[in-house]
Amino acid sequence: MSNAASEHTTTTPGPRTYKGSCVCRAVRFEADFDPSAGTGKCNCTICAKTQWWGIIVKPSAFRLLAGEEVLGDHSRSEAGHARFCKTCGIRVFAHGHLPMLGGDYCSVNLNCLDDADLTGVPVMYVDGLLASGRSRR
Repeated sequence: MSNAASEHTTTTPGPRTYKGSCVCRAVRFEADFDPSAGTGKCNCTICAKTQWWGIIVKPSAFRLLAGEEVLGDHSRSEAGHARFCKTCGIRVFAHGHLPMLGGDYCSVNLNCLDDADLTGVPVMYVDGLLASGRSRR
């Protein structure tokens, strides 16, 4: 691998713009963030089954570039809307309003980033099963 390719595919500390997409590329986005500031994984049913690995950003740091017409919405409340591609089924991002997150937010599925190596990025694990009152069976 050349140095140019290696610089393009590795994550360096500090904020930068990342591009991402669903599998079929109908939904494409870009977001500005610093993954070294920390990311999150939850074990609730929906996050575990969709392999969600997220980072929270302000809505102004997220830009949907293509695919609004193919976005589905899985929401449990106004606090959060999980947006997925109705063509390939991939859960790409979420948005909502939660006071504990500073109000309006977007959450980017880091598994949907294109050309990003996030090896070693800090991850905070959340026990969503406990919070929802469900136990592991």
